[in-house]
Amino acid sequence: MRFAVLLHEEFHIGSNFHGEGCDLLRENGQVDIVAIRRGEEAAAFEQFLAALKEADAAVIGCWHRPAMQPEHWPQAENLKVFAGTFDNRFAGWIDFDLLDRCGITLIDTSRSMTPSVAEFALAMTLNLIRDIPESMYLLREGGWQTHPFDSWEKPGFVYGDLTGRRVGLAGLGSINRRYAELIAPFRCDVRVYDPFVSDDVFSQYAVKRANSLTELAQTSEIFVVGLPPMPTTLEVINREVIYSLPKGSLFVLVTRMAVVEQQPLWERIEAGEIAAAIDVFEPEPPPKDAWFRRHPNVLATPHIAGGTDFCHRRCLTDACKDAIAVLNGETPRFPATRRDALLYEGELKPVD
Repeated sequence: MRFAVLLHEEFHIGSNFHGEGCDLLRENGQVDIVAIRRGEEAAAFEQFLAALKEADAAVIGCWHRPAMQPEHWPQAENLKVFAGTFDNRFAGWIDFDLLDRCGITLIDTSRSMTPSVAEFALAMTLNLIRDIPESMYLLREGGWQTHPFDSWEKPGFVYGDLTGRRVGLAGLGSINRRYAELIAPFRCDVRVYDPFVSDDVFSQYAVKRANSLTELAQTSEIFVVGLPPMPTTLEVINREVIYSLPKGSLFVLVTRMAVVEQQPLWERIEAGEIAAAIDVFEPEPPPKDAWFRRHPNVLATPHIAGGTDFCHRRCLTDACKDAIAVLNGETPRFPATRRDALLYEGELKPVD
């Protein structure tokens, strides 16, 4: 087996995202690494195309999409698999029919990091419902609860146990599917709005279907946004949805702020009507003096639900594993699909 690997020198190699995966590739064949250096991107791409002509498999460093053109694919006569982490963004770049004719399997390991994002969403849910960070700050500043038997409460807000709560999931993609699995032991009443997911999948994850985002918000004590930004989801968590959340409810956002209409979200937080855990912002980073950085009803984190070294490393390693699997005639874990392409282009039709 021969592998052509395209990596950014600073991002992938400098952070050693590639080490584990490339070791696996070397155990299975010859590895030709092409490094993209700042200011030499065009030369690196030409070198990669040359390597591709002899390669059985290509692995691309996570979140990089080389400028492949239709004529490049047939020129890679031995190529069987093209693997990377492409965020399901294929419009104007990947022609699935052309790849099928060339016998090339496309791998996208974007969902390799979503379990970590779901775990982070659960962690922030628990932080919100018990206001754990505030108690930590109190202790760091030399304080203590005012009475040994006082409960640490936040009057007017959903507080205490997660068990048995009404949880609303906006979207039932890979993040919220894993979130639903994680909270199953808490025996919550979980409802979901996602018009693109079948009833069979709802049954598989033991969740109930809501008829609209507004209805979902109205019935939620905890509202978790797991929607990626697509033409159909931009600001879909709009003013009507946000103002449908009950007073005292908790709002968790770990995907992208682009799916939320920001002004009504900030209005309700400033009014003391909801509390939120937010890991993503627009713009990023937010201004240093942004009021929500220090607001007691906001748990703000700097886009770390999935944007961590171990997640990037896993994405690249999984791309290598799937490339090897395809060459061995095995089923890969993360094949890119036409459904994903249509979904992310905003062209997928809702289920009947």
